Amino acid sequence: MGAVVIAAEAATDRLWLRIGATAAAAVGSGGARGFRAAENDQDVLGELFTNPNAQTFARGRLFGERAYVIKWTTIYRLPADFTLGAVARYQDGQPFSRMVIVPDLNQGAEAIQAFSNGRSRFAFTGTVDLRLQKGFDFTNRRLDLILDVYNALNMTKEVEEYVVTGESFRTTTFVQPAPVIHVGFRLRL
Repeated sequence: MGAVVIAAEAATDRLWLRIGATAAAAVGSGGARGFRAAENDQDVLGELFTNPNAQTFARGRLFGERAYVIKWTTIYRLPADFTLGAVARYQDGQPFSRMVIVPDLNQGAEAIQAFSNGRSRFAFTGTVDLRLQKGFDFTNRRLDLILDVYNALNMTKEVEEYVVTGESFRTTTFVQPAPVIHVGFRLRL
């Protein structure tokens, strides 16, 4: 396990910028076969020590490991107490292993990992989230009106695939959520 983290920050009276990048490798044995949080995580109680078939290629990249991550954040203070913020994020896809269903074992059909998690990855994900905020000051109070737009560029990258060997192997099963708009307020007393 290891990581390299690089970050830089710059600020003026009106503008604040921060960018960070990480290259990491988290290797271990997942508690159960698969790629989800309740499977490919070293801290879950699973089948790793109770089922010999779960030990096949059990050691590999863990659920939370995304290899390369880049995040960029900026806040710009506009006139009239408006603030505009943006967060852009890139991260490598989640590590997974191809699963092979072996039907004719004495105990019945079993799913066996064909190789270690991390030798394949789902597609990368990326988002751009925006916030526009307008502030109002009253005697000893402050009211902020907030408009958030998540996934503003409508990136529809896959986040999960069908990983079992066969005709549907690597068929997309889930994609990033569509853009979401959130309107709110914050009152400070």
